[in-house]
Amino acid sequence: MIMKNRLLRGIVAAAAWSLIGAGVAHAHGGMAGPDELGPPMGTSIAIGLACYYLITLWPARRTDDERGSSNKSERRTR
Repeated sequence: MIMKNRLLRGIVAAAAWSLIGAGVAHAHGGMAGPDELGPPMGTSIAIGLACYYLITLWPARRTDDERGSSNKSERRTR
């Protein structure tokens, strides 16, 4: 019974905050629709995904062990 009361209070509070937020946004010029938000959101998602994959797939710096004998310091000592 206690869990149901807490759940009900949480749902009512979330609904109240949603309605209050919509009212405030409407009072200050209205909420933007999909025609206004679509292109900027799509562009930002595309840029975010491109940057994520660019960083993820960027080749790692090779260490001295992976370079083999082409290291300049090894050439000088020979």
